[in-house]
Amino acid sequence: MTKKMILALTSRAGLIAMSVLFGLLMLQGAWDILEDIGAIGQHQHAMEEILEGLGTILVAYGVALEERETLLKFLGVYPDAHTPQQARVDHHCHGYGLSLLLLGLFAEVSVYLIRMPDINTADFDPALIVFATLLCLVGAVHLGQLSWLLWRDPELAKATA
Repeated sequence: MTKKMILALTSRAGLIAMSVLFGLLMLQGAWDILEDIGAIGQHQHAMEEILEGLGTILVAYGVALEERETLLKFLGVYPDAHTPQQARVDHHCHGYGLSLLLLGLFAEVSVYLIRMPDINTADFDPALIVFATLLCLVGAVHLGQLSWLLWRDPELAKATA
């Protein structure tokens, strides 16, 4: 039962659903920030909190994607369920997971640069917030690309047809 649940959560459909959900969260957070960018002085703390949260989501999901194969081996799902189709999903997840991890880390670093007490970044705060927001938007694009790739990969589609 546990292996079936793990496989369902890490299946193409599960990964697509989570990627779409997280992509929409990235878009909503970026929209909220860019909508108030003109009043950054009043909303800066809230913007930092949003970006920190979005960055954390990107990092966590990126690590989970990147290490999907290792996780399934550790939990005993592989090698029994390791098919060529699963290997393709692992391959796609590894590359996109790494990119999401890096995007999230740099978004978080941008927020930390603003918050570091001994570094005066007040003149650069708006630029750092916009930069982190753009990184989250790029993350949303990557999540969309991964979803599309998993959905449309002809080899994976043959395996489930």
